[in-house]
Amino acid sequence: MPGETDLINIGLSKIGQQPITSRTQGTTTANAADDIYDDLRDDLLRAHPWNFATKRAKLARSSTTPTYEYDYGYPLPADWLRTISVHDNDAGSGTLDSRTEELNGQLSIITSAEAVYLRYVYRVTDPNLMAADFVKALGLAIGRDLAVIIASSNILEDQLNKRFEKKIAQARSSDAIGAPPERRPAGSWISSRGGFRRDDFLND
Repeated sequence: MPGETDLINIGLSKIGQQPITSRTQGTTTANAADDIYDDLRDDLLRAHPWNFATKRAKLARSSTTPTYEYDYGYPLPADWLRTISVHDNDAGSGTLDSRTEELNGQLSIITSAEAVYLRYVYRVTDPNLMAADFVKALGLAIGRDLAVIIASSNILEDQLNKRFEKKIAQARSSDAIGAPPERRPAGSWISSRGGFRRDDFLND
């Protein structure tokens, strides 16, 4: 099964660098990749309501109440990146008067509703759960962001950014018209449609 190191190595291949064996192996290349990877992944996830990164949850109410205007606070899930919709019913209908604010040290949904149902983009850390087009875009973004740091090439950075912009637009388009993907069983990436084959990403 591919992991984070595999994705980083896709990016490194775009700038002519040798692969690493671990994000924590301590080399200059590994350290640079480790520094950018988590934030870059989260930024791309946050930028679109990806089907593969969407969750639903009924939030638990905080024992701390807002100082004024609203009656309740509902802490957001630890893996929350972006809110898609908020409702006061399990049918997911209507709109809810609410705000996203800090409450007692936690980012929370502030509202007067007696219950909160949340649809949100979550932090996907397993590459096997990511759509293939998203993985390709992430690989290009990694190469782009490391082009100057590792390869000292602004030209390569510009080239990879243009390829990234095309690929992320393609990924968003495919995601927008496609149904939410079925959960794949462990180890099924390679055999599934659009699955992860390293050569596919090296050639994009």
